[in-house]
Amino acid sequence: NRNAIRKALDLAGGRGAAEIIHCGDLTSAAMMYLFQGWALHYAEGNMDRDAGEIRAAVDRLGAGSSCGAELHLERGGLRIAVMHGNRADRLARAVESGKFDIVFHGHTHRPGSEALAPVAMELFQAALETWTLACIC
Repeated sequence: NRNAIRKALDLAGGRGAAEIIHCGDLTSAAMMYLFQGWALHYAEGNMDRDAGEIRAAVDRLGAGSSCGAELHLERGGLRIAVMHGNRADRLARAVESGKFDIVFHGHTHRPGSEALAPVAMELFQAALETWTLACIC
């Protein structure tokens, strides 16, 4: 897990990212040291053992880092929700609410993307060209 995170951070840094979205399941606060020097937006996962310790570790990262069960961000004019995804009701509400242009989630441990509207994927692709944000879900 540590090596995969390091590789992902190297890739993100090489592309100019300054912020990281992570969709949870690092399992312990001890893993947060890997994100030193980054603004980390961390959605707590169902395998994260002590949410309080994880939140404190993310807070210590500083640089605008945030942590919670569900995060709401805005970047490049796009409204973003970030969550782990193990709560299907919460995920469905975020997707169906119309409040977000992009909903990032993990839990499945499978990469993928789905656009509910063609314009959403076009906006996302355009945003990727200008964002300094990377997602590890």
